[in-house]
Amino acid sequence: MKKINSRKLIIVTFLVLPVIHLLVFAYIPIITNVLLSLTDYRGVGVPKYIGLKNYKRLVTDPQYIMLFKNCLWYMLVAIPQLIFAFILAVFVNGKFRGLNLFKGILIIPYLLNGVIVSTIFIIFFNNSGTLNTILKAIGLEGLQRQWLQSLKLVNPSIASISIWRYYGLNFIMFFGALQTIPSELFEAAAVDGCKKLQEILYISIPQIRKVLFINILLSVSGSIQVYEIPFIMMNGSNGTTTPVIQIQQSAFEDNRMGLAAALSIMVFVIVVIAVGLQSLVSKKGDD
Repeated sequence: MKKINSRKLIIVTFLVLPVIHLLVFAYIPIITNVLLSLTDYRGVGVPKYIGLKNYKRLVTDPQYIMLFKNCLWYMLVAIPQLIFAFILAVFVNGKFRGLNLFKGILIIPYLLNGVIVSTIFIIFFNNSGTLNTILKAIGLEGLQRQWLQSLKLVNPSIASISIWRYYGLNFIMFFGALQTIPSELFEAAAVDGCKKLQEILYISIPQIRKVLFINILLSVSGSIQVYEIPFIMMNGSNGTTTPVIQIQQSAFEDNRMGLAAALSIMVFVIVVIAVGLQSLVSKKGDD
């Protein structure tokens, strides 16, 4: 009996600190943020309860609707990003000399700091930068643009950086999934006279559909949380503000804590839904 009680005491002792940490740094801040989002708190004085007015403003005011429209560009560029990563993974699926080095090179953009990436592409998209210089060199001066000054081009230009930065990560995930497909399936398909495209459509994609869907959901949740690249490159100017940038500006520049809290809750809910779908797909894939 004493051994059982001492074992329970040890378990409780080891659980106390993680539970306290979870309460103090996760659940209590979330609850506090929810309560704050129902007020007009501006950083000083006593918060005044205003109900759901902050949320109503977020879904009706064009200024805030635009924030989520900007996120659509990051979702759209995820399509060519995933396609390119998948095609590349299919192309190199197998064993050849230098494969590990090749994978290491592809993952480098993902490992780079956001400041470095932003600096690279500020130079790349500059009016006299790399992109316009290349276009001029190959005789396509007519395609030269002010990529970061044009209201129509600035968001797709910045969003396109995600293709270069994250395709290596998606490639690694696709490649790892393709490596788990039994070679017997491809051998049987070859015997039946299947072409490469048929193998991809009827073997590769169905076998890695869980990883494919997870990558899509990660792209969706990531597009909602975009912050560092547009903030460092443009500081949210020229219509490049994203929800997270707006949270920072509302809370620390405009002192609209209540509104910032409401926006952060909306972002949190969207991300939780995406993560929940990801977990659901993972469970179904394991069944």
